Amino acid sequence: MSKVAVVTGAAKGIGKSIAEKYSNNDYNVVIVDIDEEAGTELATQLSSNFKAIFVKADVSKYEDLVNVRNVTINEFGKVNALIVNAGISYRHSIEEISVEEWKRVISINLDSTFYTVKAFWEDLKEGGEKSKVVIISSGSGITGTGGGAHYAASKSGQHGLMRAISKELGLNKVNVNAVAPRVIESDLLDQLYPTEESRANLINKIPIGRFGKPEDIANLAYFLSTEAASYVHGQIILADGGRTY
Repeated sequence: MSKVAVVTGAAKGIGKSIAEKYSNNDYNVVIVDIDEEAGTELATQLSSNFKAIFVKADVSKYEDLVNVRNVTINEFGKVNALIVNAGISYRHSIEEISVEEWKRVISINLDSTFYTVKAFWEDLKEGGEKSKVVIISSGSGITGTGGGAHYAASKSGQHGLMRAISKELGLNKVNVNAVAPRVIESDLLDQLYPTEESRANLINKIPIGRFGKPEDIANLAYFLSTEAASYVHGQIILADGGRTY
């Protein structure tokens, strides 16, 4: 019987690549995003492999994640891989960050992580060792750089939340880990580093000599949901081409 992956923020970028990776490896996929047009298009594309459905959700609202859970269980009866990927960032200084912007970033990046896991909590526990949780965080949660203070704070918060979740779900044999990307080719990278000069300066700081690709993160997320990674638990895994350490 094929497995089921739920991916938030899956319509574009890293999330889209993650959804494609699971679909190409015998998973039914639930695509969760606020972008209905892109999400529906991806679901249609992936349905040529295994079943893929789109569920529109504002991840900053707990009730939307509960609906995602209900649709998933009604459609497939289980969740095997829960990939928490939805997030936003603004490259603003503390002086530039408004209270409203702070709340928005924390809500979409950090609150939604709790809401997503909370909504699927009982299903994950019941799935036991057949269920995996992968949180896509960021190296910014370690370095405090790359995005604004709100972004770094939200990603650091994800790390603490992941470790707390891993302590509890570990008792049910559920593996929980975080992938912390840095400098991945995406709309977000284009937003943060819009000029050729800024990108050239950035790539010089990466020992491996290239930006990461969404597929690099998708491959790692998928690995963490396989039995090959069953002894990897409660970890923050940097995927940054060696830039940080």
